[in-house]
Amino acid sequence: MKKSNDIALLGEKTVFEGKLSFHGTVRIDGHFKGNISSDGTLVIGEHGIVEADIDSNCVVISGAVHGNINAGLSIEILPKGQVHGNIFTPSLIIHEGVIFEGSCRMDKTKCVPEKELPEQTRDKKGLIKFFPTGKNTGEKEVPEEMEKQVNHS
Repeated sequence: MKKSNDIALLGEKTVFEGKLSFHGTVRIDGHFKGNISSDGTLVIGEHGIVEADIDSNCVVISGAVHGNINAGLSIEILPKGQVHGNIFTPSLIIHEGVIFEGSCRMDKTKCVPEKELPEQTRDKKGLIKFFPTGKNTGEKEVPEEMEKQVNHS
């Protein structure tokens, strides 16, 4: 994963309808309606509203999702997050205060082989940090300004 070229932001006043496919990391703070497909990380900010079926490796939710989520690695729903749909993932973290209306299936068979998984650590707020090399070298996967936006949720 490239450090800065693979990051996109749909701002708070953005309205987008259609199909979104991407590599890397995308943060949605606006309103998205359609379908999302990715081999990267999708971050839905506190003001983000997503009406879509999502297929991504990692999904972090602070806003609202109306649709099914299929994540190959993990889903994390932060305290103000809402999910109205079914979840399919091998790893699920739900924080206190979350609204979840749907069912959850945790199926290890859809996982990436363990040797290919990125190493995980948690920051001070308990959010998962990924190191794409599989080694915790201290390198940041995302620029500092994007990290502040992700961690601000």
